[in-house]
Amino acid sequence: MADAALLNRLAAIKRHLGPHAALLLDEMLIAAQAGLHATVIVQSCAILDVILREPTGKPASADGIDLAAARDSRDAFWLRERRNGIVHYEGGRGGLMAESDADRAILSRDADRALHILIDAIDLLLWGVD
Repeated sequence: MADAALLNRLAAIKRHLGPHAALLLDEMLIAAQAGLHATVIVQSCAILDVILREPTGKPASADGIDLAAARDSRDAFWLRERRNGIVHYEGGRGGLMAESDADRAILSRDADRALHILIDAIDLLLWGVD
């Protein structure tokens, strides 16, 4: 299961998001609590994409530099690549076979990284904190 403090922060930040991102965030938080690691990775990326495009919510008023930083960061690129590896089947790589504890640990670690990438991007878009 994901870090409870991080999940609580994400839940608290939801009120600053537009309705589409908030709905996806609610569902992603449930998945994180249930240990659905692949879902957390996919949803984290989807939420970031929605936040960057949704015309409502506080992130919509972020300046262009912060929008570009959140969209084009090395971490955002990693998140998109990791999501694509899950959504667009590329063979049993990166813990997706879930046949061993090592596979499950890879997905767990990557889900945790996805949550941190998402909260960092949201912080940047809400508060201009880098």
